[in-house]
Amino acid sequence: MTENLIKLAPSSLDYPPMKCARCFYLDRVKRISIGSFPPPVFSTLDVAQQNYFKDKNTSDLTDQLPPGKIMQKGELPGTVVSTEMKDNKNRKFLIGGRPDIVIKFDNGEFGIIDFKTTNLKSNKAESYRYQLEAYKQIFTNPGATKTAPTPKLSPITHMGVLQFEPTNIFNHDDVNCQLNLRMSYSRLEPDEVKFFKRVTYIMDILTASEPPPFKDECRDCQFVKKQSDFKYE
Repeated sequence: MTENLIKLAPSSLDYPPMKCARCFYLDRVKRISIGSFPPPVFSTLDVAQQNYFKDKNTSDLTDQLPPGKIMQKGELPGTVVSTEMKDNKNRKFLIGGRPDIVIKFDNGEFGIIDFKTTNLKSNKAESYRYQLEAYKQIFTNPGATKTAPTPKLSPITHMGVLQFEPTNIFNHDDVNCQLNLRMSYSRLEPDEVKFFKRVTYIMDILTASEPPPFKDECRDCQFVKKQSDFKYE
């Protein structure tokens, strides 16, 4: 991260309000982190879901999407990045990451879908609004990595989250069990004004000279405060 150009990961745009701005600052700016992360099994489930659906039509995902196909590795680079952009305070940033699913619809439009193993909720996509919008901005304003350019995909007409919720095991043997997953699609309506307001908020955090205050609702903040107050005998 340089002084004049900050690189943002799409997932980081959903992080601070849901968790803690102070912890986000310490992690990104000071490289101080408690090291918590989702269990690797969730990534394994995501990969299994993507591999199953990658050759199927969008009608196999949900009836809420137009006919189309998931774009394959040969059609997209492993990492996609935007060109240099500016927030609402004219500060420079770019976005880079690895999208879960990009769809090319038969009518020439495109969609960005995230796979999540989670409890089903009709508004689940709202929890991932900014990372979905970030990928839309990347493909609308494409840049290039050292190895490959990011293609321009336009128009992007659909964004959402395909949810998978484990329900029951219906068969097993000595080394395998077969698990049912309920599925539900949650669509997101884009809002570019909200997106740039969020980016500006993130940039305010990352360019601050001091970390934000402790957050009462953050367990990590409270742990650190209690440690500092603890008197060893």
